Amino acid sequence: MKRTIIKNLISTNQAFSGHLDISRTNGSKIKTGKLYIEDSGETQDTKGVLVCFPGIGDVRTSFRFLVDTFVPKGYRVIIADIRGMGDSWEGFNEFTPESVATDISEVIKQRQLTQNVILIGNSLSAGSCILSAAQHSNIVKGIIMLGPIIHDLPADKYFRPISHLLFNRVWGSTLWSGYYAGLYKRDTKPTGYENHLNDIKKSLRKSKVIGSVGKFIRAPKNGVENSIPNLTCPTIAIYGDQDPDFSDVPKEKEWLLNKTKGHRNVDAFILEKVGHYPHVEAFDETKSIIEQFLNRILE
Repeated sequence: MKRTIIKNLISTNQAFSGHLDISRTNGSKIKTGKLYIEDSGETQDTKGVLVCFPGIGDVRTSFRFLVDTFVPKGYRVIIADIRGMGDSWEGFNEFTPESVATDISEVIKQRQLTQNVILIGNSLSAGSCILSAAQHSNIVKGIIMLGPIIHDLPADKYFRPISHLLFNRVWGSTLWSGYYAGLYKRDTKPTGYENHLNDIKKSLRKSKVIGSVGKFIRAPKNGVENSIPNLTCPTIAIYGDQDPDFSDVPKEKEWLLNKTKGHRNVDAFILEKVGHYPHVEAFDETKSIIEQFLNRILE
């Protein structure tokens, strides 16, 4: 593989970083994608394993605060670049919640995770966590969803048809960078924001990357929605009250709770003056919710 474009966040003595081969059969041919991950590694006193996937058009440095906080607290943290972005840009041609769920399952398999796994997903990847957890119910202890997009939204029927025009190689990268900035709603950007945005821009310069963003946006999420009532592990969702992806955030929260009303271990939270990335823009509030959740499910 060529040199990575994003500097690693994790530098523990047990750390691993590199590409995992994600293979699939396409007719008579075997296609292999290269999924880039960082893994802080197992220790004798590991409390749990946090497997983290970013959302559409984002890269793994969005989990920088989570890494800095939870690795010293004794958690094994694995962060990935979602397929088609960052250092996972090579070899993929399917961009759906289901394909990302396959990647999550491959991380569990190839990193030999056997217990106390907590899946953390932002945006579209939150739905992929739901799908993957169903396949590893004896291993996954909980799901943390950050700004989750887990069903088709009303705006999709208008946005999908024009996404081919928006996310092309001529102006798509510039458009996405500007749109991404608007997903943060507080007056002050979080520490490291400019470096993180530069990582995204470097990623978007790779051939076909902006096309993967468009494909993710067009991907239906009915498979995720249909799986929600079958959730078995404790799950929390954290929303920003000004997330522009939702026309009504409290209504979105109620939608989730109604979908899971038969499951007592699902809860949702709304943070004030926050956009689509609560784990970056409002990390202190998000950390408090996550810590309470982890203490409860891993006790």
